[in-house]
Amino acid sequence: MVLGIIGILAAVFIPRLDFLTPSSASVAGAAYMIASDIRYAQEFGMANAISKGLHFSSGSNIYHFTPSHSLDPEGRLPSGVAIGNDFNVTFNSHGEPVIGGGGSVTISENAQTRTIQVIPRTGKVNIL
Repeated sequence: MVLGIIGILAAVFIPRLDFLTPSSASVAGAAYMIASDIRYAQEFGMANAISKGLHFSSGSNIYHFTPSHSLDPEGRLPSGVAIGNDFNVTFNSHGEPVIGGGGSVTISENAQTRTIQVIPRTGKVNIL
């Protein structure tokens, strides 16, 4: 009887599980990496009392920190994941986005797409 119940539950719930395909895992990981690097730029600027930002170029899988520093992360997306639009974001020494607040950068691989949005005034980062 217990095995029957387990079998019924498995038949109902296993098809509903969302298993990540390799490309969706790459895009999801890249989105979290970009969000983390945007937060890093914001915190670096506040900690060092400078303006710090990132520059994203459409069609590339590399983005750059401005101004660059030896502590900056690499800024390279996984192979096959590309930046979908040009986007610049710069934070002042208070952590506010002075350029790019309210904007977003899109990344994609095959049919998988993610958007990383920077909220105005606070610089909060959302992954859509």
